[in-house]
Amino acid sequence: MPTAQVTETLLFVLAHACAKNDVSLHEVVYMSNHFHILLTAHSACLPDFVKELNSLTARTLNALRKSSGTNIEKGYGLVEPQDDGKVLEHAVYTLTNPCASDLVTRARHWKGVTTARMRYGEEIVLQKPRYGLWARKKPGTKPKKRKRPDARTPSKRDRSTIPETVKLRLVRPPIMPELSDDELRDLVLERVGVRENELEARRQKAGKKVVKMRNVQKQPWAMMPGAEELFGVRPTVSATDKEKRIAALGRKKAFEKAYAEARERWLGGEKDVEFPVGTWLMCQRYGARSAAYS
Repeated sequence: MPTAQVTETLLFVLAHACAKNDVSLHEVVYMSNHFHILLTAHSACLPDFVKELNSLTARTLNALRKSSGTNIEKGYGLVEPQDDGKVLEHAVYTLTNPCASDLVTRARHWKGVTTARMRYGEEIVLQKPRYGLWARKKPGTKPKKRKRPDARTPSKRDRSTIPETVKLRLVRPPIMPELSDDELRDLVLERVGVRENELEARRQKAGKKVVKMRNVQKQPWAMMPGAEELFGVRPTVSATDKEKRIAALGRKKAFEKAYAEARERWLGGEKDVEFPVGTWLMCQRYGARSAAYS
């Protein structure tokens, strides 16, 4: 649940993952059991970004809650918007997710991680939390005796460490160049307001009320969510223009065909075969060749 410590921890982890990878953050909302994020990956770093984000998130939450086990489901839903209209729609959808879940009336009322109260170009400096995973030892606490390192064990001195402070910058999505950063942000927040009003009108018609933030924060963190649709359609592209959506699906199909052919040749012993642009796992794990980005 989005307590103050959980929110501060998740925000720091998100900022660290963004700083460590070549991505630009446009919008984000962390709900109680999942998150929505709109970003641009400027290189083939998205799997690394998600791995870093999810791994550190799980470790920090377990340390904070004194628990163990999995916090993040394997895999993630990825949708690529193909035009400005869909990017704008995704931004509004992300910010109003707490409203659509009947938790709060306004997006800015959500006290979990959200960019609803930020402006494009705004940068915030975040301190590493001093509890949970990074808790300071109490004065007088005796350090644990460490075993003498095995000569065969690689030294840990060269491992990177989490910095004491990180910066989180909200970057405008690469759409509507005719608008300034402030004009585009105002447009997004205006659409958010329209969506908030639509959701509130729907609740009133159904005789429902929002849970409210104070009640959300009282819920136990281990409480399981209700059943979700597991076998529905999971889109991978979105577009307001049908032709753009069809073209994107065509490119995806062409990639899958080229990948399957390259993999078959690889398994047949042709280790210098070139995989199509966008291949990640075969290159990272097995050192396969990939076509360069144009």
